[in-house]
Amino acid sequence: MIIAGIIVIAVLSLSLVSTSTGNEEAEKFLTVKVVETQGAAISSFIIIVDENGKQETVELTKLATKRDIFCDNVIQVNQTLNSIGEKGYKLVGQSGGNDQFSLTTVYTFVKK
Repeated sequence: MIIAGIIVIAVLSLSLVSTSTGNEEAEKFLTVKVVETQGAAISSFIIIVDENGKQETVELTKLATKRDIFCDNVIQVNQTLNSIGEKGYKLVGQSGGNDQFSLTTVYTFVKK
């Protein structure tokens, strides 16, 4: 009985693997990097690189202690991410970090 169960599982597993035609296209990724700086020589920005390598840059306001500047940047980042979603991309990853003068966040999207 156990051997029959193992055989059934093996056959089902092979049938699932064999249904793949090998014609699937590789996933296409779009990357968004948000860099917000404070007092550094570099400006704050969003850079977008699509699956074809096309780049777009959106300028942001340098970080300051004012709440409105933080809100302005958050609004701009939110609008950018929503715009990407509306173009048929799905967010699949996000990471971030910071140092003394900057915050960096990277978003990875896949074409649906």
